[in-house]
Amino acid sequence: MAETTNLTTLRLLARAFAILIGGSVGFLSNSTSRAHEGPPFPVLMDQSLAGRTVSLWADPDIGEATFYVIVEGDDVKQEQSEPTVSLWTEPVSGRLERVAYATQPHPQRNHLQYEAHPVFDKRDTWRVGVTLATDNGTTETITAEVESTPPGMGAWDLAIYLFPFALLGVAWIIAMARRRIALQRHIPIEHPRSIAASSHSGASAIPGECE
Repeated sequence: MAETTNLTTLRLLARAFAILIGGSVGFLSNSTSRAHEGPPFPVLMDQSLAGRTVSLWADPDIGEATFYVIVEGDDVKQEQSEPTVSLWTEPVSGRLERVAYATQPHPQRNHLQYEAHPVFDKRDTWRVGVTLATDNGTTETITAEVESTPPGMGAWDLAIYLFPFALLGVAWIIAMARRRIALQRHIPIEHPRSIAASSHSGASAIPGECE
């Protein structure tokens, strides 16, 4: 049970780190044209959709937001064609019509990642839908609700959200250093004076050696 929990935590940290790195690259490359490319957060995790496992991460800034759809599966990388993923948004209040957005695929090593940029006109609660269609004709949709928020501080947001990961790395380094020191303390090291004393006693024990 503990091992399963640790694996789930590591998977979550790995996904967050990969998406944060991608977000930081996007921020640096598009800082002149976009106000903010802040760190995303998980909205849906490991949901079953059309025979795949889907997770949704969001950076729901007012204006142009950023959403990441992660698709996983045992055979997802062996398929002849990638599944088609689309994303739509609508205010929960119904004040605006539903708007659909295309996604841009970014294949990763062990999963597929899709990126979409919906537009939020103001701070509000939005219903977000992710539709996945496979090459065998299966099409399913999953929904979630998010609140659009004002743009943050850009790079400062990224630094703040990366801080726990940096802290985790420092804690791991300290733990490994302490373990190494503890192992070294268990290795018996003979003091030079003890070596000299034993040599002297050994020499005097042989008759006629000093003469």
